[in-house]
Amino acid sequence: MTGRAKKVAAPKKKANGYKMPAPIATGEIIHDTTMKKKWRIGPSIGVGGFGEIYSACDHDSTPKSSNYPFVVKIEPHENGPLFVEKHFYIRNAKMDDITSFMKSKKLSSLGMPSYYGNGSHDYKGEKYRYLVLERYGKDLWSLFIDSGRSFPAPTVFQIGLQMLDVLEYIHSRGYVHADIKGANILLGLKKGTENQAYLVDFGLAARVNDKEFKPDPKCAHNGTIEYTSRDAHLGVATMRGDLEILGYNMLQWLVGTLPWEKSLKQPKAVQEMKEAFMKNVKTSVAKLNGNVPDALIKFFEYINTLKPKEVPDYAKCRQIFETYLKSQGVTRNTKLVFTATKKAKTSTKTMTVDDESDEEPLKKSPKKKTDKVVKRRNPKPKEPSPEENGENKEPEESDKKKKAKRKSSEPSVLVKVKKPKLAPKATPPVKKNHINIATQTSIEKRRSPRQVSFDSPISLIIGEKIPLKRSKENEPKNTSADMFEDSFEEKKPKRKDKILLSDEEYTEKRVVKKKVTTVKPKGRSWKDAPTVMNGRSPPK
Repeated sequence: MTGRAKKVAAPKKKANGYKMPAPIATGEIIHDTTMKKKWRIGPSIGVGGFGEIYSACDHDSTPKSSNYPFVVKIEPHENGPLFVEKHFYIRNAKMDDITSFMKSKKLSSLGMPSYYGNGSHDYKGEKYRYLVLERYGKDLWSLFIDSGRSFPAPTVFQIGLQMLDVLEYIHSRGYVHADIKGANILLGLKKGTENQAYLVDFGLAARVNDKEFKPDPKCAHNGTIEYTSRDAHLGVATMRGDLEILGYNMLQWLVGTLPWEKSLKQPKAVQEMKEAFMKNVKTSVAKLNGNVPDALIKFFEYINTLKPKEVPDYAKCRQIFETYLKSQGVTRNTKLVFTATKKAKTSTKTMTVDDESDEEPLKKSPKKKTDKVVKRRNPKPKEPSPEENGENKEPEESDKKKKAKRKSSEPSVLVKVKKPKLAPKATPPVKKNHINIATQTSIEKRRSPRQVSFDSPISLIIGEKIPLKRSKENEPKNTSADMFEDSFEEKKPKRKDKILLSDEEYTEKRVVKKKVTTVKPKGRSWKDAPTVMNGRSPPK
């Protein structure tokens, strides 16, 4: 039986039912037969709900990887959004029409995208539809997230003014956008257009219906659900609906979230919440967390006065926005600022000396800051004070000076020593949560304040129990007196006679310097100096 050839896997479909195009290789040439132009595909810059968006350039030019001046939107021929958008651009995005409108409204710029070409292209046996547009910069939704879900109020009304201009142009051409949102508003990329916002993505653009206003269940809840207008919830796209969608976006940019964002999976519930919100805008806005200017409330109230088929008074809307901007000392041409001021973090900032009531916190704040830094960098337990240690005594100044001399760089010697049977006298009971310094070893990197140096530079450190391979004959004697024997002229009885030794052995780490002959101080005997044995002072 002969084997059958495997079919090429069809491109996957998204949840919205649109088939996604297969990835197109960089450098692929597409040909616009109508405009008689060729374009070269660059790296992909995004994926939409209908297809993929690629950077592009003229076929003859050789731009840098980050300097492609155009974008190409590509979708399979069986999809629909790009077909609608393509015809909208062909009819309404001619440069002559845009320039004529700008002159009539005395505008220096307009956020209407420029159209450069369209056509069909075959790639690996699949037929695609494409649209060539000017390339723009970052979208407002990304900037909104980066700014902590909040824009300064003047910026919100500046963008609102720019969107009013675009909507007036679109409505004058007999269309409505129906999908205004931050992701579809891009900033200019060319020099001089950085503060101009452009409204893109006309996949849901529809002609204004001159017939009687009648709900259409087939088109109900069209658009992005959180911004959809009340008319669009009924399935009818209107000009007043575009203004309402813009108002919802501005409200979100000011307060961070919309009241119905938790119910987006229930379109009817969202519709009812929007109806309740618009019924009494002033009261509804007062319940939100955020400072919403009265200008936006007036804008919503004006939308409520419009009839379904009525053409909005764009001059009146502009006057509402411009009056607010004037009160803030801002004009429509002022540079856009997207970083919102966060009042919640004012406590971390340095206090000013001008505030007299804050003089006390100003002095204490540096200590608190440094304490936090120390705790993070040095998680070691706090060193107990002399009053908190087991002895409840502060070492004398002479002892402190002697302690400083105890550091030795001489090599250490490991010696096996027998444990004494008689336990040394116990120290007084320690306080709760206290670290007794007097009984700590050198492994813990702490020295006892009770350890005292002698005229002979010899020190004893009790340390690791490391086995030492030595014969019993070479083993040193187990007394602290033997260590000090060479340091004094008179030989005294050995401590071994007074201490009973057990058979158990442990290892001590002894650091010994070279023998130094010292002059015996007058009026002082070695008996007067306390010896250090097993980390403690002998009983008096």
